[in-house]
Amino acid sequence: MSYVLCIFEDRKVENFYPLTLTRPVYDLRCGISTLWEKTLKAISEDGAVSKENIYLFCRSYLAPIITQRTGVLRVNQLKELKKNSVLFINGRLLFFKERKISLQGKEEIIIQGNDIVYARLSKATLSRLSFSSAERIEQSLNQAKRMVQVKEIESSPAKRENGFNLLEYPWDLIRLNAEAIRADFELARKSGIKDRLKEGVYLVNPGQIYIDEGTFIEPGVLLNAEKGPIYIGEKVKIRPPTVIDGPSYIGKGTIIDGAKIREGCSIGPACRIAGEIEESIFYAYSNKQHDGFVGHSYVGEWVNLAALTTTSDLKNTYGQIKVHLEGKEVDTCETKVGSFIADHSKTGIGTLLDVGCIIGVACNVFAGNIVSKYIPSFSWGGKDGFTENRLNKVVEVARIVMERRKVKQTQIDRDLLEKVYKLTAKERL
Repeated sequence: MSYVLCIFEDRKVENFYPLTLTRPVYDLRCGISTLWEKTLKAISEDGAVSKENIYLFCRSYLAPIITQRTGVLRVNQLKELKKNSVLFINGRLLFFKERKISLQGKEEIIIQGNDIVYARLSKATLSRLSFSSAERIEQSLNQAKRMVQVKEIESSPAKRENGFNLLEYPWDLIRLNAEAIRADFELARKSGIKDRLKEGVYLVNPGQIYIDEGTFIEPGVLLNAEKGPIYIGEKVKIRPPTVIDGPSYIGKGTIIDGAKIREGCSIGPACRIAGEIEESIFYAYSNKQHDGFVGHSYVGEWVNLAALTTTSDLKNTYGQIKVHLEGKEVDTCETKVGSFIADHSKTGIGTLLDVGCIIGVACNVFAGNIVSKYIPSFSWGGKDGFTENRLNKVVEVARIVMERRKVKQTQIDRDLLEKVYKLTAKERL
């Protein structure tokens, strides 16, 4: 019996708002790649699965944008799916090599806590299930618990090594990022320097450093891989006096200008980075081109952090940090938590962000005192309060920003912003 791969979202996608308002949870970045890319690579080691023949399921309004971004053709195709035997993978799963899932095997459903990690179901079993919508894959799989073997995985902290890395909240991406970089680096099986480096570029533990072709590093740059690997993509530019500590990842086409990049950082493609960054993730196409500190934070796509923007990531009391999510305060059980900034948001010069700050999609935040810890999507303002950031202005600014990077704004991009604007209207009341 031959299986196909399906990655789905479950009910906990809301735990990752506002980051997942503009993308499925499996399109979040951790380590060198996104969650769905890790799943594809982990499952397809035998070459049986490729981007052309996997199935992705997400909230219906995100189907056009994930198709545009990934090139995956089978998005939310329920009727097509039921023609196959299927391995369903939870989109919140962060793959490490220690926990492998085989595409082929016996029918089973693996549960961790109250969550489905994965389900391997035959075509015959699928024919007995009701799939009402792409958003309700989890509910459909729950029906199958009466039909096939169900195995529960211990998920207590004491036995965490026996469990799966099923992400619960956005700060899990930060907590596991350094480990994910190490795992991705090992899986990539890459090392060495594609082009000759100039004299005066300093490498510590060069066996754990990979520099792709077309990358230009000026003299006076230090790459220190003593504590973990450093992966630098193609056509990156790095100017002195940059220091990069591993484990770290720098994506294709990014420019690093005199930055201090501490361990545990992932900088996605086409970013502009300066100042100091520690244990943070920049998704792609985002700017932090000036001085300022970003620590233990997740920065989405098309974000601009103006000069001296600084995130606090530690209380003076060294206490655990609470974060405002979906109308409630959530204890992170972490002492270091920075900011979570969704796509298309901007900060003004000198903006100060408190610990555990949440900034929604398409916000424009001005400088002044430390701003609110929760800023709804499409907000405009600062210490004196917020008003609504007009949709037509947001779309136009996004077009200008994207064209500066030679990316054409599509109708799908515009429709997504309009949909998120409507979905988040009540937050701004």
